[in-house]
Amino acid sequence: MRLVSRQFNLATIFMSIAVCACAARAQTPGGGRPPSYAQFVQSRVQIIVADLQSQDDWKQADQSINDLFDQAALYTPETQPDALREADFAMRLITQLEQTPEDYRMDLLKLLCNSPNLAWNMVYMLQPGDKSAPAYAMLNKLREKRPDQIERYGNLAAAISVVHQKPLQQHVNENTAKAIDPIDIFDFYVRNENRMNFGIRTVAPELLVYVVDVTGSIDDLYWALNKYQGNQNVGQLFFDVQYDTESFERGTPKRLDQAGFSLPNILQYGGVCADQAYFAMEVGKAIGVPTAVAEGASGEADHAWVGFIAAKGPNAWWNFDSGRYEEFQGVRGNVMDPTTRKHIPDSFVSLTAEVVGTTPTQRDNAAALADAAFRLIDMEQNPPAAQDAPSAVLPGTVLPAARQPAAAAELMLFEAALNQSVGCIPAWAGVRDLAAATKLTPDQRNRWADLMVGFGAKKYPDFTFALVSPLVSTIADTQQQNTAWNNLFSIFSTRFDLDATVRMQQAAMWIAQGQLDNAYTCYMDVISRFANSGPFVIDALKGAEKLLTQANQPGRILPLYTQTWRSISLPQDSAPQFFSESNWYRVGRLYEHKLEEAGQSAAAALVQRQLETHTIMSG
Repeated sequence: MRLVSRQFNLATIFMSIAVCACAARAQTPGGGRPPSYAQFVQSRVQIIVADLQSQDDWKQADQSINDLFDQAALYTPETQPDALREADFAMRLITQLEQTPEDYRMDLLKLLCNSPNLAWNMVYMLQPGDKSAPAYAMLNKLREKRPDQIERYGNLAAAISVVHQKPLQQHVNENTAKAIDPIDIFDFYVRNENRMNFGIRTVAPELLVYVVDVTGSIDDLYWALNKYQGNQNVGQLFFDVQYDTESFERGTPKRLDQAGFSLPNILQYGGVCADQAYFAMEVGKAIGVPTAVAEGASGEADHAWVGFIAAKGPNAWWNFDSGRYEEFQGVRGNVMDPTTRKHIPDSFVSLTAEVVGTTPTQRDNAAALADAAFRLIDMEQNPPAAQDAPSAVLPGTVLPAARQPAAAAELMLFEAALNQSVGCIPAWAGVRDLAAATKLTPDQRNRWADLMVGFGAKKYPDFTFALVSPLVSTIADTQQQNTAWNNLFSIFSTRFDLDATVRMQQAAMWIAQGQLDNAYTCYMDVISRFANSGPFVIDALKGAEKLLTQANQPGRILPLYTQTWRSISLPQDSAPQFFSESNWYRVGRLYEHKLEEAGQSAAAALVQRQLETHTIMSG
C-alpha cells in the first residue's frame, strides 16, 4: 500500500520547474490559441522569481506575488484551481523564505527552484502564520550535509525540517528520551528505505512526521528494525511489554529505571502504561509505521496507549484501540503534534489518514482554495488595491466575474477545498470560524452542521464536536439551541466525555439566559451519569454548588456532596500515585472540606480516615 507522497512523472517535473525556474522572462506566445489563465500565472510567477534573484528585493517580490494571489483568489474558478495553486505555492515560498537569514536565503531559493519535489513538500508542510525560519534552518543543514539526496527524498527532508526545527524530547514518567541528530535520522531512513513497512518516498509528509519524530538512540532504532521489521500490528507491541505490577501497586522503584531506559530494557524489565506505549510507538517508527502516544483520563486514573497507521489493501487508517487496555476504550486521548509540540485530540490525528485517498495535487489544491477563502475574509476588513480582471492583462481569457468578499463566496471556496481533500483541516476550521463570528445564515449554518456530522461523527468524533459546537452556540433562539445540544448528546452517546461536555455547554447557555433551574438540572445530569466515567464530575459539582449559593440554598450543598461521593465506585488495584487521581478520592477530599465547613468535624475525620486507609491499602 502506498501512503501517497509526491511521485513526479517527467511532465509534472517540467511543469513545476516552469513555475519555479529561475530563467529568463516568459513571453506570451504570438498567434494561435492564447495562453490559459493558469499559464499566465505560471509565467508571472517565473518573472517575479527571476526578478527576485537578480535584484534581491524581497519586499517587492512579496508585494508582487501577493497582488497576483489576490487576483487569482478573486477570479479563479473553484472547479479549475490550477492558477490559484501556482500563485499560492509561490506566495508561500517567498513569504516563508523572507523570514530566513540573509546569509543563506538565496541559496535556499536556488535549491528550491531546482528541486520541485522538495519545494512543494516543504512549502505546504508549513501553515500561513507559522514561524518558518527554524524549519528552513534545519533544511539548510540538510542542504549542506546531504545535497545529493534531499530532492529525491523531498518528503523526508520536509518532514524532518518541520519536526526537528527545535530539539525534540519525550518525557516518559521519570525518564526523558532525546532525539538524535536529525541528519542521522535522515540517514537511517534513507539507508533502510526498503526495510520500512510503507517505504519512505511513497509516504505523504503529513504522515511521515509521525515517523521521523523518533527519540530512540540509533542503537535502539536498529535493534527494533532487526527484531520487528514487517510487523503489521504495532498495537500488540504495547502488550509485549510486561506490566511492572509491583511498582504500580507498591510504588517501588521500577526495574527499568535501575537498568537504564532503552527499548531492549523496556522489553526485558517491563514498565507501566507510559513505558508500554512509548515502546510500541518507537518500534513502529523504527520500522516506518506512523505512530503516536495518546494520553487520557478515566474516572479512576490517567493512562497512556499507542496509535498507529494500519493498512489493508489500498486503505489505511489510524488504530487507537488495539494498543490500550479494555477499560480505557472510549476515553479521549490527546496526542502531541510533532510539528507544533501542542497536544491535540487523537481523532484530529486520525484525520491525517485521509491523505491516503488523495493525490499531492489535490491536497495542494485544497490548501490553495482554503488560503483564497481566508484572503477573502481578510479583504472584508482590509480591502486590497484594485485588481485587474484577467481579461485586461490576458485578452481572450473568459473567467467568471470577481468574487465578492463575503460568507457565500468564502463558503464556496472552503467547500471546493474539501471536495479536493476532505482532510483539509483549515477548510473545516474556516467554516467553524465563520459560524462563530455569526456570519452564516441559519440555512448555511444548518447545512454545514449536517455536513460536519455526516462526515466525521463516527470516524472523528472529537474533531466533529469541535467543529459543530461553535455552530450550535450561535443559534439565537434558546429553545432551538437546546434542541441542537440534545441532538448532539444523542449523536455522541457512546462518548461520555463529549456528552458531559454537551451538558456543561447547556448549563452555560441556561445561566446566560438566567434560567438557573435548567442549568442545575444539566449539572446534576453530569453528576448522575458520569460520576464514575471521567473528571467532569468535579466541574459539575462546583457549578451546582455555585448555583445553590446564588439561590440562597446553602443547606443543599452538603447533601449534594454526600450523595455524589457515595455514588462513586471505589477504585480497584490502584497505586497511591494513581489512586489520588480518582474521582472517589478527589470528591472525597472536597466532601471532607464541606463537612469541616459545616462544623461536622467527626464526620470529616471519618472521611479522612477512609481516604487515607484506602490510599495505604492501594499501596
